[in-house]
Amino acid sequence: MEYEFEVYGNTAPTTLEPDNTDPLAHIGNIARLADRHGFEGLLVYYQHETLDPWVTASAIMQQTARVTPLIALQPNSLPPFTAAKIVHSLVALYGRRVDLNLITGGNEGELRQVGDLVDHDGRFERALEYMSVLRALLTTNERLDHEGQHYAFRGLRTFTCLPPDHQPRIFVPGSSEAGRRVARAIGDVALTHPEPADRFAENFAKPRSGEIRLGVRFGIIARESDDEAWEAARARSTESRVGRLQVRLRKNSDSDHIRRMAHVAEEGELHDDVYWTGPYRNGRGYMPYLVGSYDRVAAYARRYLDCGARTILLGSMANEAEFEHVGIVLSRLRGADSANARATERLIS
Repeated sequence: MEYEFEVYGNTAPTTLEPDNTDPLAHIGNIARLADRHGFEGLLVYYQHETLDPWVTASAIMQQTARVTPLIALQPNSLPPFTAAKIVHSLVALYGRRVDLNLITGGNEGELRQVGDLVDHDGRFERALEYMSVLRALLTTNERLDHEGQHYAFRGLRTFTCLPPDHQPRIFVPGSSEAGRRVARAIGDVALTHPEPADRFAENFAKPRSGEIRLGVRFGIIARESDDEAWEAARARSTESRVGRLQVRLRKNSDSDHIRRMAHVAEEGELHDDVYWTGPYRNGRGYMPYLVGSYDRVAAYARRYLDCGARTILLGSMANEAEFEHVGIVLSRLRGADSANARATERLIS
């Protein structure tokens, strides 16, 4: 069976470190590669140590023709009327949609730094109210009266109405019941770092069957042979005592998907001969990687599509070669043994 699915990449966290001498060139290079390889969009991170996601999104749109920024939106970072103005401005300036990745937690230390003491389920409830206000501001220029638990507005008018084809799609990360409730209410894509395929089918996909579009987030390290792929994977990640301690701490996280991933990682580095938790175990990331030959990785990724996933959010790719390797997997995943796919393989080999 062939599936229609979309692919988002990510910019990788672009930090404020002094040795990051040319972040604009880095962002532009990744964005143009994503554009050239037909990606739907690029995730832009929100963390205290990274560049502002809204400014980064503008840089992506300025340097590409089609790529849609998927902007991490943390409700505690700016009020909904400000977010509405920025979304509207980006659409007006570049003539295309931006998407929003509605984050509610993730980095508990950063939440404490800004005095955000709302608990896990409370943050999802706040996010629901936040997006309800933001949606209203993006769909009408009429005055808004709103009285809620977290926000109150009287006669608010921002002139930020967008046409339907420029409305942002809302991604809701998380696997808890609170996250599921918010995704059903205001989301377009329910997104998670998936467990191994069989467990994902039982714990995440099956309970959400028939709800909204499912998205999975993983990295891909693929080569012509399994041995070549694992050589590349091992070069990226080495065992770390600090990483192992982080895994133990993450088992107590208030984030459901982080806890799930921590248990999977502690059970073992490798599952099903493809699903690799090495970077997670070593403190180098939050997502699993699929590692192996092009065919093996495509076959395993297809199991997530079999479960109903129709959006794939990939891990970082730093250069043309990595985009090409991933492109071969995606071509095989789409069932497209086309002349273009074979031409790409000849270029790599």
